[in-house]
Amino acid sequence: MSMESNSLCEPAPTSREEGATECTECRSESATEGRSVRKLTDDPQVSVNSANSVPSVHSVNSVHSVHSVVRETMPLQAEGWKTSLFKFTRALKFDCALNGSPMAEIRPHVERWYSEASPVLGDVPFSDVWGEVVTSWERAKRPAFHDPLDAALATAQEQGNLPPVPERAGYSEPIVALAYRLLFWLALDEGLFFISCRALAKRLGVDHTKAWRILRVFEADGIIVCNRIKVHPVF
Repeated sequence: MSMESNSLCEPAPTSREEGATECTECRSESATEGRSVRKLTDDPQVSVNSANSVPSVHSVNSVHSVHSVVRETMPLQAEGWKTSLFKFTRALKFDCALNGSPMAEIRPHVERWYSEASPVLGDVPFSDVWGEVVTSWERAKRPAFHDPLDAALATAQEQGNLPPVPERAGYSEPIVALAYRLLFWLALDEGLFFISCRALAKRLGVDHTKAWRILRVFEADGIIVCNRIKVHPVF
C-alpha cells in the first residue's frame, strides 16, 4: 500500500519568532508555486485486510447525470473551452461513475457536450475536443463536483479504528489518528492526491500550523515520503 499526496507545506523561517518555522502557505497566496508529492511507505502496519471491502473514496454518494454535468461545464468563452472540457472529463469519470468504461461509451457523451458548446466553440472541430478527452482521461484524478478529501474524511469516520495507526508515541492521539486514516483512505485508489495544510486543518478542526506539523511528523517518521515538485493548476 502506498500513499502519495501533493502538499503545499514546506518549512520556512519566520521573522515573528527567532528560529521558528512555518508553512510557506502562510506566507504566500500563490500556493501552487510549491507542492510536495508524498506517499505512504510500505509499512506492514498500514495493511488493512478489510480495505477491499470498503467503498472507494472516489465513489460518489449521489451519481450526477450526464445531462447535469454537460449543463454545468459549458464554456463561457472560446478561450477557456479546454478548462471547461477537462472539468467535464473529470465529471464523467468520477461524478457520473464512468471510470473504467470503454472510451467508445464515453464518446456519445462528449458529442453531446460538443453539440451544446458549439455556439461558444465556434470553429473548434469535434476531433480536437474528442482528442482532448482521450488524452486527458488518465490525467483526471479527482471528481469535478465532489471533494475527495471530504469523502476520505467521511470514510475515515465511518470505519472507526481502520486502519490501525502505527504503534508509536503520539499516534493514538485522536487528531493524529484521524489525519493518518484520512490520508490512508484518500490514497487508497490512486495513491496520488493534492492536499494543502489549510484543507487538512479544516477537516481536522485544527489550525493550519497544527495540520502542517502533523504532515511533517508523518514525513519525519517515515510514514510518508516527500518529493517536492513544481506544478501548474489545470482548473
